[in-house]
Amino acid sequence: MKGKILAVEEKRGIILSDKGERYEFDLNEWKEKVPPVKGMTVDFETEENKAKNIYLIEAPKPDLISAINMESNIKYFGGLGALFILLSWIPYIGLALYLVGLILLTIAFKKLSDKDPTKEILKNWLIILIIDIILSAILGAVAVNAVINQSDTLMFLGYLIFVGLGILTGIYYKKIFMSVYELTGETLFKTAANTFFWGGILTVIFIGGILIFIGWIIATIAFFSMKTQK
Repeated sequence: MKGKILAVEEKRGIILSDKGERYEFDLNEWKEKVPPVKGMTVDFETEENKAKNIYLIEAPKPDLISAINMESNIKYFGGLGALFILLSWIPYIGLALYLVGLILLTIAFKKLSDKDPTKEILKNWLIILIIDIILSAILGAVAVNAVINQSDTLMFLGYLIFVGLGILTGIYYKKIFMSVYELTGETLFKTAANTFFWGGILTVIFIGGILIFIGWIIATIAFFSMKTQK
């Protein structure tokens, strides 16, 4: 039988079937990794006016998904994390702000991933952090050797690594923030995703950094604009 979830509480929920009948269900009858959410279309069996063996058919669209309760600490962890990264250019304290920003964003993305593990927000974030650390270290070593040895070949290699890092960053940031948009319904995350993507692509002509900076501004505003539970 097919139906749509009308409500989900702590340990139970209600499904409205295609025939207009309502069935209560216990959360232990939910068979998906994604938590049940109001508006989901599901397939289920019935027993004594209760729904059993419930499977997801179709998730609600982003504007309905925004009804998922988001804790206010996601808003502030994410917003402050993005803001600190945005301010990491400040002399003397910039590195500290950057590291704190990364930690806060990791916490926010972990909490968002818990809302819907299938979107792999945290996984993609950790991948881009590892790529960033490795390629930045290689880029630094190449740049130092290029200056010491006055090598045009090493300078060109450094340029290629820089462009590659920018493109990979743009691709993964787009994945991450598009997933956050789909989960929260906050359209500014979609704008940030596209800004990061084109910023990464345009590192090839050295103006991508400006777009990436703008992307962090938009991401900061997006986090603080998130609708959270009352």
